[in-house]
Amino acid sequence: MSQAAQHPITPYGVAIHQAMSTGDLTQMKALLAKAESLLEQQGNLAAAIEVLKLEIARLERQ
Repeated sequence: MSQAAQHPITPYGVAIHQAMSTGDLTQMKALLAKAESLLEQQGNLAAAIEVLKLEIARLERQ
């Protein structure tokens, strides 16, 4: 049984790079579908982080 079958893999950079390094097209497509689904649900994380940083900076100035 593969590690992917034992534990869910969150589609972040490490999981994506590991999937690509295996050359397993089925695994890569499954990971892509999961990542796209999460992105659709969560939106742009990078933009949310920038907004959070701005809010932290604003509160620290008070």
